[in-house]
Amino acid sequence: MSSKEQVNDLFTQTVDDWARFYEDPKPAKLGAQNLVSRRRFAIEMIEKRLSPGSKILDVGCGTGHLAAEFNRRGYQAWGTDLAEAMVQYARQHYDPERFQVADIEQMPFPDNNFDGIVCLGVVEYLATDDAALREMWRVLKPGGYAVITTPSSICPFFYADRGLVRTRFLLRPVIGAVRALLGGKRRPAQPFPKVQHRRYRRGSWGKLLRSHGLELEDWVCHAWGLYDLDRLLPQGAFCRASDRFARNSLVNWLASDQLACVRAIK
Repeated sequence: MSSKEQVNDLFTQTVDDWARFYEDPKPAKLGAQNLVSRRRFAIEMIEKRLSPGSKILDVGCGTGHLAAEFNRRGYQAWGTDLAEAMVQYARQHYDPERFQVADIEQMPFPDNNFDGIVCLGVVEYLATDDAALREMWRVLKPGGYAVITTPSSICPFFYADRGLVRTRFLLRPVIGAVRALLGGKRRPAQPFPKVQHRRYRRGSWGKLLRSHGLELEDWVCHAWGLYDLDRLLPQGAFCRASDRFARNSLVNWLASDQLACVRAIK
């Protein structure tokens, strides 16, 4: 199974979960708060540069929530996603004419078509970045803007979290055996997550963006914390508090998620 097929399967199985992520504007869980914060930063970046009425494309639109929010704010927004189940949800709940299944590496739009693009949580699942960046540059109008998110490769929390996850998986048989001795039910084994994503360093990522005619204009790093600890300790409030440091370069390098706002040079 290709990486795209794995991602398609993953997001097809989690449509309802993604639809619930934005229901609470102040969620307790770090993962959900990360998405809420990411969405807010992306909207701020676009609104600062593009006026209502501008044409916006949400690449990897998921359930269509962000594109629908842009439409509510007076923009003309469309959405595409690789997962057909996500697009079906967006069509049913928002606008059947504004969403379609499409691959970011082969977008079904003419050149110089959009004033802005938001691409949140997409490129890290691809094998390489070049085709996606070429396509975003192609469909953007000259001087158009794109907001692209990537996971940070230098976030210390990520490596600590990965260590916790691996330790938990390694200890699962021992924990199961102890639970059985104490009379509890043995839980079925769960495989280590198969869908992996790439991580990015600001310097090399900015250089790659520029090589594709996408000039970096704004940079935000957010979402601090250990995701695996969400099982034990709600971290949503901590994540919200840390958002105030998202543009502080002395501190934000510790964060796990990056938003780059770039301008298309043509």
